[in-house]
Amino acid sequence: MESNLEQIEQNNESSLFVTLLKNSVDLLMIFIPSIGYFFQGLKFKQTKSSKGFSKSLCLLLLLANILRIFFWMGKKFSITLLYQSIVVIISQVYLIHAFLEYQDNSKKKLVPEKSILEQMTSWRDTLTPSKIWNWEYEMDYYKFIIFLFFFFSLMCSIFGSQNSKFFDILGTISVSIETFIEIPQIKENCITKNTRNLSDAMVLMWLLGDLFKTTYNIIYKSPMQMIIGGIIQNCEDLVLSSQVIIYGETSFLSKMFRKQYKYMNLSDSDKVVDSKNLMNEKIDFDIESNSRDQMGTLKINKDEPNTKLTLSNEVEFEEDINIDTNIGK
Repeated sequence: MESNLEQIEQNNESSLFVTLLKNSVDLLMIFIPSIGYFFQGLKFKQTKSSKGFSKSLCLLLLLANILRIFFWMGKKFSITLLYQSIVVIISQVYLIHAFLEYQDNSKKKLVPEKSILEQMTSWRDTLTPSKIWNWEYEMDYYKFIIFLFFFFSLMCSIFGSQNSKFFDILGTISVSIETFIEIPQIKENCITKNTRNLSDAMVLMWLLGDLFKTTYNIIYKSPMQMIIGGIIQNCEDLVLSSQVIIYGETSFLSKMFRKQYKYMNLSDSDKVVDSKNLMNEKIDFDIESNSRDQMGTLKINKDEPNTKLTLSNEVEFEEDINIDTNIGK
């Protein structure tokens, strides 16, 4: 009798441990993919700039996770993935706000002189195709998110009730979008050759989160679309992590890559270029208030103090600028 009681207690303890372990894994699954985005927002605050971060990434993440919510409604799978999508959407709302707050001064717009009710009921600019995801005002981004929920709810009510395959299509589209969310950022890094405003913590959480997510989907037998998408995302994570190492400012590989060229950002407050920071006679740079098309090479004569600097690039833009320097001193 006593041995039976001991066995029952052991089974109960084992069951409690398994339950706690599963709940811990589920919590990690819910929050790990989103933690990095909050670090990215802090990075914007630290550098006072969101330049170099691809805003398209937020749009793709919102689309993918909104679609996944409706996919879950039609094809019930792990509820943990539903909660994960909700948290990701919240994190993207925060990231959009942080991005717009620290974007280039030349692109900042004042809040329209309208009441909240007037802003919410005016949808003309929000749904103009040429302006989508490039609006002047922050409110339009939030209105567009509301529109996406309304639109997909309407589509599900029309097509989902008659055809269960409709939800499979939603799931496939969701995973396809999520699979390639890092491509815009990878492209941006290739163009600018700079990851100064990209949070290392976010990239690390992407790497760990996608690996964890793929393993989770395999163990819990999630839809095949999610497993395949996760594997592809892991490959993208490796590419993005390599870019952070190569284009970063402090890593050993970064120093090797920048042996011949020094990358700098010249903002309006930068008036002095210290010769000690120069690694060659050329500095690849961009001016914060200008568009990316006005990136170019800064040619400096080290032998002349207070030299005249020439700004030029490959798109027939050339202009002489005077900057007080201590080069040659």
